[in-house]
Amino acid sequence: MKISRNKIAYTTYILIGLNLLIYGLEIKLGGSESSSVLERLGALIPEKVLAGEWWRLIGANFLHYGLFHLATNMLSLFFVGRLIELSLGAKYYLTIYLVSGIGSMLTFTLLAFRLGLNNVFLVGASAAIMGLIGAILAIFLQIWLKRRHSVTAKRRLQQIILIVIVQFIFDHLIPQVSFHAHLFGFIIGFLISSVLVFIKFNLQEA
Repeated sequence: MKISRNKIAYTTYILIGLNLLIYGLEIKLGGSESSSVLERLGALIPEKVLAGEWWRLIGANFLHYGLFHLATNMLSLFFVGRLIELSLGAKYYLTIYLVSGIGSMLTFTLLAFRLGLNNVFLVGASAAIMGLIGAILAIFLQIWLKRRHSVTAKRRLQQIILIVIVQFIFDHLIPQVSFHAHLFGFIIGFLISSVLVFIKFNLQEA
């Protein structure tokens, strides 16, 4: 998989800009740590989603609780997002990002309903970003499958797997982080990326 180093990751920058714009709106309406503001703008609240407010599945992905939450997610998106966009192209990249984020929010909503969880409140781009990390694993797995005898390909795949494991350990240890949302985003991102990467590889070889 070749990375187009001379191209600019416009989609990543647009997504970052959109997140920053919405964060500014949070501040204008009363603060990014205000539950009422976040709820008004689209925070994921499972009972409201199941009551018909499906737009929250999208909106929650672009809201952040506090500046640190925004900064860490945008920094991750800057590095991981550009890698995926320049590797797979804007169309595949945006598909992975949105499907991972929305799919994770939907899966989390259904889980919360199943477990009878009340007063659940979820915001952040991290589920979508975890989908992009799943895409990185899918890319390097496909490379390894095609170059099984390559020591470099094997080493890179092992490094990615180690990073994923460490990420989930931290997610589990930090109370404010939704481990399940991250897990769902990663799984969805990995699955859809595996299909898209397989298609792209075969188109390049055709």
